[in-house]
Amino acid sequence: MKKKNILIIAIIVLLVVVLLFPFKINRLKDGGTVEYKALLYKLTDYHKFGTDTEYVEGIKFEILGKEIFNNTTMYHIEKNPETDKKVKLKDLKITAKNVDTTKLVKFDGVLYGKSNALIDYAGDLNKSIGKIDFLIGEEYIPELNGETNCKEIFNASVLEANGKSMVLNVDNVAILFESIDKENIKKLNGEDENTEYTCGEIHSFVGTVLEETTTYMIVEPNEDEKERESSDKIQINYGADHKDYLYGIGRKVIIQYNGAIKESYPAQINTDYILTDGYENFTLTVKKSENTNKRKILNNTELYKNNSVFNLYYYGLDEVNVTIKGQTMSLEKALKSGRITLDGLIIKANKDFPNATSYDDGGSIEYHYKDYSIIKVHKLDGNRDVYIGVPSMKLNDLKL
Repeated sequence: MKKKNILIIAIIVLLVVVLLFPFKINRLKDGGTVEYKALLYKLTDYHKFGTDTEYVEGIKFEILGKEIFNNTTMYHIEKNPETDKKVKLKDLKITAKNVDTTKLVKFDGVLYGKSNALIDYAGDLNKSIGKIDFLIGEEYIPELNGETNCKEIFNASVLEANGKSMVLNVDNVAILFESIDKENIKKLNGEDENTEYTCGEIHSFVGTVLEETTTYMIVEPNEDEKERESSDKIQINYGADHKDYLYGIGRKVIIQYNGAIKESYPAQINTDYILTDGYENFTLTVKKSENTNKRKILNNTELYKNNSVFNLYYYGLDEVNVTIKGQTMSLEKALKSGRITLDGLIIKANKDFPNATSYDDGGSIEYHYKDYSIIKVHKLDGNRDVYIGVPSMKLNDLKL
């Protein structure tokens, strides 16, 4: 009897092992996706690189070919507009001894090239002080931290880095990289990498509309704008009749112009280039909160009384900061100063995510960036609130 029970148990254990234990593990070269296949199920752990600004992360679980669970999400990596213009390797001459200058990576603000030297690394391969998690085209030079143009080291862990050399864990092998100093990078025309190129003297500033007609407006520049030094009132001459269109007294607008300011009172600028949704190029950075909750920041009418009525909330975040034209400030300050608007925030998100997740509740949309998410609520009951929260934030989490 005991032998029979032992045999039954052994068969059950064998079946469990055969049916549930993965007989095949595939590590895909798409950015780090791993597939675990058993006879009964298939589990896919996605880290799939889409374009140079998008990737997919999450888990998909299938039993007998039927999908049981799927929380995969497409994330967008927001890039700094100040460094977003990629420099091609063919336009540079990199001089560095004993370094493969075609295999590059940037970490902690330092550009490294793969060293031709071999190392006998005695440290712990399991430790990590960072990760190389952004792959760009092989023909470009990395410009952001964590960027590489080398597929072999994408997703590699940084074991140590000191500004002169760096050691990466590449498939459990320690690989040495050496820094490439700025003076060793030259443009092919002889200029160094910090040479700035401009397309003309285009100036811009934020002002509040004090008075307007269809052919001109008078604005008061923000106190921290250099144009304020010329005058506290500047007349903006359109050079054309806007017919029946008015921007709105009390509204913050951005004036862009090319040329001098005429010294009069009010001072005068000739331009027809006026932005009402804030600066188009900006980046957001966030600081997560210890508690996942929502916190009201402001109402859209606090920015301008004639704006549509909805609230801005943070979800699971202590801070949201914005960088515009090289200056970083809180999002709340940027909104109140007119440098960006909530409408402009959603306009940019729509450009970043032309295929963003939408709902049949009236039109709510989710935008998932690498470090944060934005949700624009659009419900049939009239709710139009905007939420900025943790990357995993979903509409259902908000309990609206």
